[in-house]
Amino acid sequence: MLDNFQADLKLKWRQYLAASFASYGSLCTGMSMGWTSPVFPKLRSENSPLPQIPTLQEENWIGSLLVLGGLLGPLITVPLLNRVGRRWIVMGSNIPLLLGWLLAGVATDLPTLYAARIMWGCATGMQFASVPLYIGEIAEDKIRGALSALFLLFINVGFLLAYAIGPFTSYWGLTATGGILSLFYIPFTWLIPETPFFLVYKGKIEEASEVLQKLRGLSKDGVQAELDGLQAMIAREFKTEPSIKDLWATKGNLKALGICVFLAMLLQLSGIDVLLFYMEELLVKIGTTISATDGTIIMGVVQVVTSCITPLVVDRLGRKLLMWTTSLGLTIFLGIIGVYALLDSHYKYNVAPYAFLPLLCLIVYMVLFTLGVGPVPWILVAEMFPPRTKCLASGIASFCCWTAGFVWTRFFRDVAASYGIYTAFWVLAICCGFGFIFSISPLLPETKGKTFDEIQDMLNNRSNENKPVDV
Repeated sequence: MLDNFQADLKLKWRQYLAASFASYGSLCTGMSMGWTSPVFPKLRSENSPLPQIPTLQEENWIGSLLVLGGLLGPLITVPLLNRVGRRWIVMGSNIPLLLGWLLAGVATDLPTLYAARIMWGCATGMQFASVPLYIGEIAEDKIRGALSALFLLFINVGFLLAYAIGPFTSYWGLTATGGILSLFYIPFTWLIPETPFFLVYKGKIEEASEVLQKLRGLSKDGVQAELDGLQAMIAREFKTEPSIKDLWATKGNLKALGICVFLAMLLQLSGIDVLLFYMEELLVKIGTTISATDGTIIMGVVQVVTSCITPLVVDRLGRKLLMWTTSLGLTIFLGIIGVYALLDSHYKYNVAPYAFLPLLCLIVYMVLFTLGVGPVPWILVAEMFPPRTKCLASGIASFCCWTAGFVWTRFFRDVAASYGIYTAFWVLAICCGFGFIFSISPLLPETKGKTFDEIQDMLNNRSNENKPVDV
């Protein structure tokens, strides 16, 4: 068994390395997303780079503008993916990323800080739209799930770094660390190859064969069958240029788009960015007794550990089961936090014996989100759409995801300030409740273990008797 494992690793290590290099940028964007949690207290201190303490509204804009910048990612990426290639888009995402760290490092006023957040958001949006696609196109079927999980793992490592470094260094120390780490993304992405899919799409058959040989560790004859399959699929799917009309050309595509857009928006409306951006502040507001610094570090560790487990359960438990169980769990635990905050801040009950509850509920929230509500929407985008429309569908789902995220990160603290933090958490719980109802309904099909044709049959309500017959 050990010999088989070593032989398998010897063949596949290049795929893991390429996927890791491509995913490394998400570590840097994860740091930029988690940056606000330890930085907000610093912006209110006497060592702040700003001339005066930002107001609540100004802090809301600092937090939410990254998500607004994320809307630029799909707008830039989708039109270029089939023109310049996956590799160059992945490499190009480092330009706004580095520019964001530079602007944040020299910021002495709010407009510069706003611009930095928009740049980080643009880089994040570009990576969300390109890196999972890149990994999916270089990976073998057997290890695609494990390689795809690296993207989420690196993001969570970035959050953990921001949470662990931020409280113990200055504003400039944390920002400089993020910038230095981002510099490594330049040589890493330079070393990754273009995907065989894109090379075949551009008619570069020999180059695609060479890349496959390197990635698979096989001879030219050993990769010929896979290369032939790519050529046949591209010839079938790309007889004409893809168009946005393809997304509603069939009932199945339209239904798949509705499912993926709803779940992508649910991902944000469950409150994940709110919790990650304002973690330290929320731990203080909901009354947990553990220090905010320790709490955020614990949350970061939980994210990293859970993201290592995700690929082990997604293909075993199924998408539908994971969605309804995790969305139900999020509804329950967010509701509990709301009740706790109501008793503590509004009714002034003595909740000291239960002070462990908020942090425990947030830990369970992170575990459930990372197992289901977080990854499943993007898995379904990859499974429900043909290669011809996958880029367009992913871009639209990403755009809707970032739109929902911007609205919620911008106004969450306003809701908490006006109606109580408990109300804000109950709104999150209600959103997750809608996700639970949707997930248990027939609207969400189970795609685990099914071929693309079988998934299309389900989406189009076709049975074996009424399938179209080729003539």
